[in-house]
Amino acid sequence: MRECAQIASIASERFFERNQPLFMQGQPARHLMMIRAGSVKVSQLSRNGEEAVLLMTGPGDPLGMLTEALSQTYTCTASAMAPTIALVWEYARLQGLIPEIPQMRQNISQILTSRLEELQERFREVATEKVAPRVAKALMRLVKQVGRPVRGGIEISLSREELAQMTGTTLFTTSRLLAKWGGEGFIQPRREAVVVLDALRLEQVSCLEG
Repeated sequence: MRECAQIASIASERFFERNQPLFMQGQPARHLMMIRAGSVKVSQLSRNGEEAVLLMTGPGDPLGMLTEALSQTYTCTASAMAPTIALVWEYARLQGLIPEIPQMRQNISQILTSRLEELQERFREVATEKVAPRVAKALMRLVKQVGRPVRGGIEISLSREELAQMTGTTLFTTSRLLAKWGGEGFIQPRREAVVVLDALRLEQVSCLEG
């Protein structure tokens, strides 16, 4: 489509190493990004410095928000969880295209609505479900969002601590669950990743009643 080519023509491509921030909480919001390859963790720091992982994103996912006021700052930090390539747009240039391509505003609204719905669902899980099914549900979502095919399964690049933060549980409980499931053979815990070997078995755990 002509509109897609027009939008792509004003983007630049950037490479980020693992753990390198794409942008940081509190910085002026100047860019919108889209992941071409790799995976990214979006997190937020509390006033006492504790990190809360909000979501993980993968290829095709946008990062950042189009804002009317260019003085606005990022409300979260985005960090590469694996070597990552992103397309980067300056907000000012994108805003100049909105009158020509009004579908852009609708698409952004749909993306934000989808992410809000996911956060609401995760909040409900933390409030109403036991740890095992909600950790399993989180892994099932991550398989679809940032999973990478490897020999024997699908690899999700994140640490046990990050998984604990995403699911509102402790590092000890998360580690114990992953070790148990590893012993049962449907996942393989790694130092900075989890490999899902049997998605059907994981889905069965996710369906257990809280």
